[in-house]
Amino acid sequence: MFIKLLIFLSLVSVQQIGFADRLHVAVASNFTATMKALAPMFKSTFGHDLIISSGSTGQLYAQIKQGAPYDIYLAADIERPQLLVDEGLATAFNIYARGQLALVANRADCQTVMLNNDLKYLAIANPDLAPYGLAARQFLENKSLWNKLSDRLVMGENVSQAMHLVISKNATAGLVAQSIVVNYNLSENQCSSIIENQFYEPIEQAMVMLNRSSKSVLMIQFLDFIQSKQAIEVLYVNGYLAPLNK
Repeated sequence: MFIKLLIFLSLVSVQQIGFADRLHVAVASNFTATMKALAPMFKSTFGHDLIISSGSTGQLYAQIKQGAPYDIYLAADIERPQLLVDEGLATAFNIYARGQLALVANRADCQTVMLNNDLKYLAIANPDLAPYGLAARQFLENKSLWNKLSDRLVMGENVSQAMHLVISKNATAGLVAQSIVVNYNLSENQCSSIIENQFYEPIEQAMVMLNRSSKSVLMIQFLDFIQSKQAIEVLYVNGYLAPLNK
């Protein structure tokens, strides 16, 4: 009886090891910290690890076009995922979150940072690569500040790099993702403020499953997971809003 039990337990262990797999997700940099918080929850629910690769939405799109072996692409816009669907490279288009733009500064008060003459450098993500950079540009244009501050702008390839420029004090302030701000402990000499969303187009963030992947079951599990109540609660905590289509 004892020997039979050992054999049974061994078979169960082999089955569990065989069932465990990895899903490679390409994640826009604004969503990296959130994805790292979600990864252990996904594993505890489905038994699979998430391998996370992050970068700007534009960079990741280019990598996918060049054959990068990702399974799922979580962008910071809807344009690039839709292009992949149109090009026959992806399916299951889904808007999973809506981002918020935020001002962060090496100042105790954010109220007058943008209009202050001691604003030496303002960091943003590259508007051509990163949706949060585009939102920053739209905000500055709507406030008639784009041309006025053009010689003071410093750009990161993605919104995480823009935040780093502020943290390292190479920039006085930055327009970044609220999801990054909430995962950084500001000092008493720093401030942050959410930008009112009427000054930029909605930052709807979409994901797709890549057709070259052979892990269709895992990808469907992830799609269900990212829309679950527990995942949405994590999104709210990390500075995201519900998608406009939900």
